[in-house]
Amino acid sequence: MTSQSHDCIRVRGARQNNLRALDLDIPLRQLVVVTGVSGSGKSSLVFDTVYAEGQRRYVETFSPYARQFLDRMDKPQVDRIEGIPPAIAIDQTNPVRTSRSTVGTMTELNDHLKLLYARAARLHCRGCGRPVRRDTPESIAEDLRSRAATGGDPRLIVTFPVAVPANFDETEVLGLLGSQGYTRIHGREPGRLEVVQDRFRAGAADRSRVLEAVEAALRVGRGRVNVYGEGGQAWRYSSDLHCADCDIHYRDPTPSLFSFNSPLGACETCRGFGRVIGVDYGLVVPDAAKTLRGGAIRPWQTESYRECQDDLEKFARKRGIPLDVPWRDLTDEQRRWVIDGEGPWERKVWYGAKRFFAWLETKAYKMHIRVLLSKYRSYTTCGACAGARLKPEALLWRLGAVNEAGPGLSIHDLMLQPVERASEFFGRLALPAPLDEAADLLLGEIRARLDFLVRVGLGYLTLDRQSRTLSGGEVQRINLTTALGTSLTNTLFVLDEPSIGLHPRDMRRVIEVMQRLRDNGNSLLVVEHDPQIMLAADRIVDLGPGPGEHGGRIVFNGTPAELAGGAGTLTADYLSGRRDAVHAAGHRGPPRPGDPSLVVRGATEHNLQDLDVEVPLGRLVCVTGVSGSGKSTLVQDVLHAALRRAKGMPTEAPGAHRELLGAEHIADVVMVDQTAIGRTTRSNPASYVGAFDAIRKRFAAEAVSIERGYTLGTFSFNSGNGRCPTCAGNGFEHVEMQFLSDVYLRCPDCDGKRYRPEILEVKLARGDGPARSIADVLEMTVSEAAEFFSGDREVLDCLEPLVAVGLEYLRLGQPVPTLSGGEAQRLKLAGHLAENRGHSPVFGPENRRMSPIFRGNLFLFDEPTTGLHFDDVARLLGAFKRLLDAGHSLVVIEHNLDVIRAADWILDLGPEGGERGGCLVTAGTPEQVMRCEASHTGHALVEYEAAQRRLLAKGARALPSPPAGSAAFRVADAASNAIVVHRAREHNLRDVDVAIPRDGMTVVTGVSGSGKSTLAFDIVFAEGQRRYLESLNAYARQFVQPSGRPDVDAIFGIPPTVAIEQRTSRGGRKSTVGTLTEVHHFLRLLYVKLGQQHCPDCRKPIEPQSMDAIAARLLREAKSRRIEFLAPLVVARKGLYTDLAKWAAGKGYEQLRVDGGMLPTSPWPRLDRFREHTIELPVGGVVVGARQERELRRLLQQALDYGKGVVHVLDRGKVRVYSTRRACPGCGRSFAEPDPRLFSYNSKHGWCESCFGTGVAIKGFDAEQTGEEIWWNEWFEGEAAPCGECEGQRLNPVALNVLFRGRSIAELAALPVDGARKFFDGLKLAGRDREIARDLLAEIRSRLTFLQDVGLGYITLDRAAPTLSGGEAQRIRLAAQLGSNLQGVCYVLDEPTIGLHPRDNAVLLDTLEKLGAKGNTLLVVEHDEDTIRRADHVIDLGPGAGALGGRVVGEGRIDDLIRAPESLTGRFLANPLPHPLEKRRPVHKADPALEVVRAGLHNLRKVNARIPVGRLTVITGVSGSGKSTLARDVLYANLRAHTGEGKRRRKGGAWFGCDDLRGVERVERVLEVDQTPIGKTPRSCPATYVGFWDDVRKLYAGTTESRVRGYGPGRFSFNTPGGRCDACEGQGVQTIEMSFLPNVKVLCDACGGRRFNAETLDVQHRGRSVGDVLAMSVDEAVEFFAAHPRIHHSLRLLQEVGLGYLTLGQQSPTLSGGEAQRIKLVTELARIRPQQDPRRAGKVAGTVYVLDEPTVGLHMADVEKLIRVLHRLVDAGHTVVVIEHNLDVIAEADWLIDLGPEGGSGGGRIVAQGVPEDVARLKAGSHTARVLAGFLRERAAPG
Repeated sequence: MTSQSHDCIRVRGARQNNLRALDLDIPLRQLVVVTGVSGSGKSSLVFDTVYAEGQRRYVETFSPYARQFLDRMDKPQVDRIEGIPPAIAIDQTNPVRTSRSTVGTMTELNDHLKLLYARAARLHCRGCGRPVRRDTPESIAEDLRSRAATGGDPRLIVTFPVAVPANFDETEVLGLLGSQGYTRIHGREPGRLEVVQDRFRAGAADRSRVLEAVEAALRVGRGRVNVYGEGGQAWRYSSDLHCADCDIHYRDPTPSLFSFNSPLGACETCRGFGRVIGVDYGLVVPDAAKTLRGGAIRPWQTESYRECQDDLEKFARKRGIPLDVPWRDLTDEQRRWVIDGEGPWERKVWYGAKRFFAWLETKAYKMHIRVLLSKYRSYTTCGACAGARLKPEALLWRLGAVNEAGPGLSIHDLMLQPVERASEFFGRLALPAPLDEAADLLLGEIRARLDFLVRVGLGYLTLDRQSRTLSGGEVQRINLTTALGTSLTNTLFVLDEPSIGLHPRDMRRVIEVMQRLRDNGNSLLVVEHDPQIMLAADRIVDLGPGPGEHGGRIVFNGTPAELAGGAGTLTADYLSGRRDAVHAAGHRGPPRPGDPSLVVRGATEHNLQDLDVEVPLGRLVCVTGVSGSGKSTLVQDVLHAALRRAKGMPTEAPGAHRELLGAEHIADVVMVDQTAIGRTTRSNPASYVGAFDAIRKRFAAEAVSIERGYTLGTFSFNSGNGRCPTCAGNGFEHVEMQFLSDVYLRCPDCDGKRYRPEILEVKLARGDGPARSIADVLEMTVSEAAEFFSGDREVLDCLEPLVAVGLEYLRLGQPVPTLSGGEAQRLKLAGHLAENRGHSPVFGPENRRMSPIFRGNLFLFDEPTTGLHFDDVARLLGAFKRLLDAGHSLVVIEHNLDVIRAADWILDLGPEGGERGGCLVTAGTPEQVMRCEASHTGHALVEYEAAQRRLLAKGARALPSPPAGSAAFRVADAASNAIVVHRAREHNLRDVDVAIPRDGMTVVTGVSGSGKSTLAFDIVFAEGQRRYLESLNAYARQFVQPSGRPDVDAIFGIPPTVAIEQRTSRGGRKSTVGTLTEVHHFLRLLYVKLGQQHCPDCRKPIEPQSMDAIAARLLREAKSRRIEFLAPLVVARKGLYTDLAKWAAGKGYEQLRVDGGMLPTSPWPRLDRFREHTIELPVGGVVVGARQERELRRLLQQALDYGKGVVHVLDRGKVRVYSTRRACPGCGRSFAEPDPRLFSYNSKHGWCESCFGTGVAIKGFDAEQTGEEIWWNEWFEGEAAPCGECEGQRLNPVALNVLFRGRSIAELAALPVDGARKFFDGLKLAGRDREIARDLLAEIRSRLTFLQDVGLGYITLDRAAPTLSGGEAQRIRLAAQLGSNLQGVCYVLDEPTIGLHPRDNAVLLDTLEKLGAKGNTLLVVEHDEDTIRRADHVIDLGPGAGALGGRVVGEGRIDDLIRAPESLTGRFLANPLPHPLEKRRPVHKADPALEVVRAGLHNLRKVNARIPVGRLTVITGVSGSGKSTLARDVLYANLRAHTGEGKRRRKGGAWFGCDDLRGVERVERVLEVDQTPIGKTPRSCPATYVGFWDDVRKLYAGTTESRVRGYGPGRFSFNTPGGRCDACEGQGVQTIEMSFLPNVKVLCDACGGRRFNAETLDVQHRGRSVGDVLAMSVDEAVEFFAAHPRIHHSLRLLQEVGLGYLTLGQQSPTLSGGEAQRIKLVTELARIRPQQDPRRAGKVAGTVYVLDEPTVGLHMADVEKLIRVLHRLVDAGHTVVVIEHNLDVIAEADWLIDLGPEGGSGGGRIVAQGVPEDVARLKAGSHTARVLAGFLRERAAPG
C-alpha cells in the first residue's frame, strides 16, 4: 500500500455560503495560502468546508456520548471531499475559560517539566534545607570513614531503631531481640528502642566489617541507622528518601506530584487554582483616607449593623486605638486589632471584622446575607501554597542552581520566569551522570519548545500566565508551537491569519515554524493577507474577484512567483507594487508646536518602564512595536481607562501612571474593538447605520399605509404587528437536528420575507422602475438601494458610510452574524461615520489657527486590519481620512506596514518584548522612524519599500526561491515514513524502540502478557489521540478524558489515531444493530422531523385544533368541577432552572409546579440537576360552568400563550394535556410535540410500558432496572417470548403511530440491512422535507452501505445485541468505526478476527486492505496466522510474559521472524502444532451422548445435534450460523435448568428452544466458562478467585511471629478489618476527587498499594510479607511456594494456561476477558483430583463445560497450553463443548458440529457432524470442511 496516489484533497462542488460550486485540488504536505478581498469566501472554503469535513470525520470516530461535547463541525454544503486527513484548526479563538489552563499547560511544557523534575530534581529537606538522598551501605561506610578521619577516629556505636508495637510490652520485644542475638540496648524512648549492632573504630576496622554491620542494621532497622561517637553526637542515615537529621520521611517523586491538575500534586486548599475566594479586606476598607469614626469599615455603616460600629468605637476607646486618624496612618498592629479582634463575642471582648464575617457565614442561607457577603468577597492568593498551586512537598524538589551557593529552582520558581529566561536556564542546565543520558531527549524537547516560543515572539510570557488572559494572536502562536511540539504527521493544520498581532520582525520566525510543520509531513492551509507569508507559500489560492455575491470563485491558483509575475488580480497588483493602499489615507503632516495633544507620564503598568508619551490630536497616530512591547497596555489599560475616568464614565482602575494631561481637548473616547456586533439574525447593516429608520418612514408615509393606519413600527421586524407571527420577523424556521447540523428553512408562511402579506402590499415607486415592497428593499444590495433612492438625500446620507468603507455589496437585510470579521469591523466604522455625518471639520488645516480648543472624539483601534486584504486596507484608510476630516483623532495599534506608512505620527515601543520592552524607542513620522537604527519597525519599513521597488522593477524574478526547512528542524529520517517509538517503558515494556511503517498494515504479536496492547493502545493510540485532543477545548476534554502521557522518551511521526477495540460484553436487550451502528439515532430524528403522527385510538392523522374546541370540551367534560390551568414551561428536561424562576417571579407568580408539587419562586430551591423535571406555571383555577365561561377562556388563552400552544389541566388530581397544535380530529385527544426520546428504547417517554423497551416479556423486571440490561443475560433463561403489549416492537402506542411513508419506525427497523438500504435509495423527497432530511439520509445510507460491505446485509436493524454472534458483533463495531472514510489516520485494532470463521476472516482482511489503500496506517494486535502472514510488517514481543516480556524479539516480514532465535511466533510459524496432540478419543453410536432434538431457536432450522459425553466437542461454522444459539441458548440453558443451577429446577414441561434434550440424566453439573469479569472490585484477584489465598493466610498465621502476636488467618484477609489497611480498606487504591477534573484512582498513601497495615506487613515468611506475596507474579510464586503442595498445585495450573505473568493480587477489573476465562478454567482444574475421576469408578457422569471462543487473546503458544487443559478436563471424565473458529482447536476435537452454510437466515442447519477427518472429506456445503482439509494435511502428526 502506498500513499503516492493520495497527494491532494479534492474538493468538488463547494457551495458553502457564497462559494460558487467551486472545484479545487489542494496539494498535501505543502504550505497553501488562501487570500482574497474580505467577503470573497476564504473562511467559507478553508474553515466551513475543508476544516469542517476533516474535523467532523475524525470526531465521528468517538463514541456518541463523547461527540456531544466535541463541538463537531456542521456538514458543509459540498458535493464531495476526497482524500482529507484529520484537521486541526489553529485560530485566534481562545475557548479556555478555566484558570487551570496556563501557557505551560497549553504548550505541554508542564507535562515535560513534571517528568524532568520527577526524574532529575534534587530534594531539599523542609526542616533543615539540606539535600536529601538515599544512603547505601557503601555511602554510609565512606561517610563514616571520612568523618572519623577528621574527628580523630573515635569509637563508634552502630545502632538501629526498633518500634515497640502497641499490643506488646518492652519485655516481650527484648525477648524476641535476644532470641536473634541482640542483647545490648543503647537507648530507650517511649515506644522505641535503640539497639546496638556493632562497635568499632572506623579507621581500624575492616571495610567488610563496617559494611556488614551497616547492612544488618539497615535490614533489621527497616532502612534506618544511627551512629554515635564518643562525644554523644549522632550521625543519622536512611536508605529511604528520609532526612535522618530531622526524621522526616519523603515519598519518591512522581510526575503527578508536580502537576496542579492532578490530585496528587494540587494544593489541597485551593485544589490547584492558586486562589481561594474569601473576604477581601480591601473591599471592607475601600477608602484608606477615612477614619474609624468616619466610616472606614464600610459594612458597618448601614442601620442593620450600626451596633458593630458602636462596639468598635467603644472597645477602641478602651484600648487606646485612635478613632480620628485615617486608616492608612494607623500602625500595622492597630489595623490588625480592628480586623482580627481579641476573641469571641461571648467573652465580652472586641471580636473584630473577621469574626463578624464568620458569623455572617452561619446566616448565609438567607438571600440578603448572601448578597451582602458577595460584595466583600473576591479571589485572593491561596495562603497554603502562596499561589504556587502545588502541595508544599512538590516545592522541595529543585533543579539546577541559580548561582554557586543556590539550591536551584523549584518548578514554581521556573513557572514565574519569562519564557526567554527559562530558555536560557535550560540552555545552561547540565545534569550529572547518569541523568544526562536518560533525560537528554526530555531536555531537548523542553529546550526546543521554549525556543519555538521565543522564535514566534512570545519570550516575554511566563509559563504560569493564565491562557484566558492571552490575546487572539498569542493564542494562535502558542497553538502553532504546540502543534509543532506534538510531532503529529499526516494532519491538516488550518490557520487563520497567523500574522495577526505579530510585528514584521517576528514574521520570519512564524514562517519557519509553519515550514517545519510542513516538513514533518503535514499539510497547512492558511488564510492570510500578509505579503511575507504569501511569498513564502508553496501555493497561493486567490478568491474573488469581489466580495459577497461577486466572490466565491478562484481567480488564481499557482505559485507566488506566478502570481507576482503578471496575474491580473487585485492581490497581484498590490503584491507587486502596482497599487498602493497608502494614498487613500491622505496626509496631514506632523504635529506643529502648539497643537493640542494628550500626554501620559510615568506609565508603569505591566512592563511599561516609567513611560512618557505624547499623542498628537487631529492625526492618525500608529502605536507599534514588537510583540509584548507594551502597546495594548499603553492604549487600552492606561490611556483608554484614564480618559474614561477623566470623563466621569465607569471603568476599571486605569493602569499605573503618574498623570494624564490634555483630556479636556477631546469630547469622548471610543474603543473600536473586534467584538461581535449582534447575535440575532434580525441585526442588519441597514439598521446599524440608521438607514432602515429612514426607509420605514417612506413606507409609513405611503397612501395605503395612512389609509390602513400603518405606523413606523408596522414596518419593523423586531416588534410590532407587521412582522410574520410564525417566524417573529426572522424570515426562516430553525430546525434543531441534535447531533447533526441544524437546518434553517425559509418560513413557510412568509416565504422568508419577514412580514405579513398585507404589509407587503404597501409599495414604493421610484423612477421608471417597478414599485418595491419593504421586503424587496431589504433584499437590495447597498449599491442597488443607493440607485433606487437616488433622489432621497436622507436615505442616501445613511447609506453613504457603507459605500465609503467598501460594503456596497452587502444586502440591506443581511444578518450581521453572517458577516466576516473584516466586514463586521468595517460596519462598526461605518456606524461611527454615520454618527458624524454632517459634522464639518473643526480642526482641519484651514481652520487650525481659528480653533485653539479641539473637541472632537478620540477613536482607539486595536489592529483594525485583522482579516483585511490589501484593497480593504485601502478602503479602511479612506474611512480613517473621513473621520480625521470630520475633526476627530485616531490612535491605532497596528503592525500592518501599509497602515504604519500611512500614519501621520508613529509611537514605536520596544526595543524588545516583556521585561526588555516597555520603552519608547522613537516617536515621529514614518520617514523619521525609518532613520532610527534602534527601531525594528524602521528596519521593516525600509525593507518593505525596497522589496516593493524590486518587484515593481523586476516582477517575479525578484522573488527568492522558497526556503527549505532547516535540517535541524526535520524529524529523524526514520520518522519520515514511520511512527517511531523511542524507549517505551510503559507497564512491562523495557526501553522498546520500534519503527511502525505508515500507510501499511503492521501486526503486533507475542505471547499473552508480553506487552502488545501496551505498545499498540497505551502508547501509540493513546498518544496519537491525546495529541489530537489537545487541539480541542478544555470543556470537551474533560468528557473525552484522553489517556495520560505514556512513559516513553519520544514518539515521532504519529498521525491522529482511532482505536477499534474488542468488547467482551454482548450488550443488553435494548441494544440493537440499529443502536450499535447509530442508524436508529438518525431514524429517530427522521421520524421527529418528518413523521406524520396518528391517533393511536382512532388511527386518524392529528391536526391543529382551535382554542374554542378546547374550551368547549372542558365545558362539556369538567362541568361543575374546579380545574387548574397550568402552562408547561419545561417538560421532562434536566437542569436547575434558576432563571426560569426569576422570570416567573418577575411576572408576579409566587409559585411554580415542579414534578407535581408547588415550590416558591423566591427563594428558588436547588433542584436536582441530573433528574428530569416538569415545570408548570399555575395560571389560575376556575369552577367550570356557563357563568364562568369568560374567566375560563381568559385563563385558557393565557395558559396557551405561556405554554406555546399547549396547556395542562389539573382535574381531580390528574393532569390532562390539551394542544392547539396537535390533536385528533376524531376523539379530540391532544399530543405533546414529538421528541427524539419518544422513539428511544431507553427512555420512559418512548418505551413500551409493559416490557420497558426490551421487546420481550421478562417476569419481575421493572423500570428501576433500566440501564442494567446487560445483567439480564446472566440470569434470564430460555427463549424470550415477545411482549404481548407491543408485540416485540419495544415502543409505546404513541410512538408506533408516527408514520413515515406509511411505516412506523418499528416496521422500518424490522427490515434487514439490504431491505432498509433499498427503501432509502428509493426515497424521493422534495422542498422542505428534502432540506431537513439531507444530512440524515446521507448518514443513514453510509452506515447501511458499510454494514453491507462487511457482509451483514442479512441482519435486521432491530436484532437484539445478545442474539448476535461474536463475529457479527465484531463486524458491526468495525462498520460503525470505519464508516467515517478518513485518510491519513492510524487505526489501532485489537484482535479484529475474534469470533470470525476463516471464511469471514478473509472478508475482513480484504476490508482492512481497502482501508489501508486509502492512505491509512493499520496497527493490529493479533495472533491469527492468516493476519500475520498478510501483514506488511510484524513486531513480535516477548520472549515471555509480564516481567519476562516487554522486548522486541523479532521484527520485519515472516522470514525475519522465523530467523529470530527468541521469537516464539517465528518458531510456531516455522513449526506449527501437529494434530492431534493427543490420541483422538473414539466416538461410537452406542456411546452415551446428549442429544438435542429439533432445536428451532432464533435462526436454527429444527436441527438435531449429538454431543458425546466425556468427549471434547467443538461447534463451529461461519458467523451468524447459529453456534452460540445451539451451545449457549439451547444446550446450556436447558442443562442449567435441569440441574437446578438456574433460577428454578426444571420439573417436567417444555424444553427451551427445542423439542427434547436426551441424556441429561448423566449430567450432575453444567458450567459456562465465559469471559465475564471474576469480580467487580479491586479487592477481587486471581489468588482469591482460584481459592489458594486461604492456604496462604493459614501459612502466615502459622509463623512464629504471628503466633507470638496472636494473629489468626483473618488477620491476613484484605476483605475484613483488623489486618488490612484502614485508609483504603484493603483495596490498595484510593479514589481522589478533583474540582472540574475526573476522579482519579491512585495507590494508597498509607500502605503503598500493599493492602495491609504496617503491623501485618511486619510478619514475614522466607523474608517476604503477605503484601509482597500479592505483588509476586505467578511464575515467582511457583518457586516461592514449592514446598506447599496445595498452593503450588494451583499456581502450576495458572502457569500451564499461560498466566504466569499475572500478579497474585492483580485487581480483577484490570483483567482481560481471555484472562478471566482461563482463571475460571484453573479454578475448575484445581478441584480435580485423580481419585475423584468418575470414569475410574465405572460411571460416566460429571460436569459439562461450555466455552465460547476460549482462544480469544491467545498466542499460538498459549493455544497449545489451552488445548492441553481442555484435554485434562475431558480426561478427568467431564464433557467439554467449545464454540470455536481456531483451526488448532477444531483439529483437536473428538467430535465436530459444523453449522451453516451461511449466516442469518441462510444458516441454522448442521452441514456436517462427526470426527474432524470425516468432516474434512465433505466436498460441498461446508466452508469449514474446505479449510480444515488443507489444514489437517499440512499439520498431520507423524505416525
